[in-house]
Amino acid sequence: MPFPVFIIIHVAVAALWLFAASRFRRTQQAACEALLIFLLPVVGFLILLFWRVACLIAHSDTNRPEYHPEERDEFSPGTMEYQADIVPLSDTYLLGDARMKRRLFTDAIKQEVVENPDILQQAVHDEDREITYYAVSMMTAQMEKVTEEIEATKKELEAKTDADGRDALLDRYAGLLETYLENGYGDAKSRSLMEHELRATLTQLVQHSSETAASRERQIRAFLRGKEYEEAAAACARYAEACAGEEGPAYMKLVIAAARHDAAGVQAALAELRALPVRLSPRALQAIRYWGGAADE
Repeated sequence: MPFPVFIIIHVAVAALWLFAASRFRRTQQAACEALLIFLLPVVGFLILLFWRVACLIAHSDTNRPEYHPEERDEFSPGTMEYQADIVPLSDTYLLGDARMKRRLFTDAIKQEVVENPDILQQAVHDEDREITYYAVSMMTAQMEKVTEEIEATKKELEAKTDADGRDALLDRYAGLLETYLENGYGDAKSRSLMEHELRATLTQLVQHSSETAASRERQIRAFLRGKEYEEAAAACARYAEACAGEEGPAYMKLVIAAARHDAAGVQAALAELRALPVRLSPRALQAIRYWGGAADE
């Protein structure tokens, strides 16, 4: 056989193999097999042919295509339909496609639908600079909005002289301060000022609000946020005196003991909760199950 004819036949065989293999296997795998045939004339073709025949005889999964042609088109990243409304933002870090993750985050941030501060904190420290930029911008905007609401509510409180509606304003003011602190807004000096303002506000709520139990628990949690355990314990003692025999003081003792990593205090609070002659709330039952095993319902 003349050499030019052999070359033409050899190239044609490699091309036909590439065309046939690409229909059942990934393009990269088919290209590698065709390249093997092209670089090893006759020998490469025989090796692949014997390998495929052996796989078919042994019913091996090696020859099974990774996707059928329809499935390959359906799940191709290039043709996948963008549906940001059905992907939880907390799961976007599981996405392998960096462009899709960026699009999900940036669209959600632009539309201001990210309400979970933990997700924003993760986005701020993301490796993608565009995600970080939008996350920082949104956190700044949220901080400015909360700060403006705090200032506006404070002015309303200062201007209000009568007692009607003052408790509601105090409650709203304390909630805004808690949002500011829990989301980690501001620098150390600003946070210190907000902590002081929150404690003063909660003290007024404890004295004047009809929702005394809720106000006292918020006051204790404010002390715990600043790791002022002695103040928290003192506030809890006053809470126990004001609401003797109720669940709230015993539950907050448990919260304080857990925050202080006091194992003996945790067990004492659990025993006090179990001994209460009242029906326990779901939060107390959950705490007993978590810290002390089965709960007596």
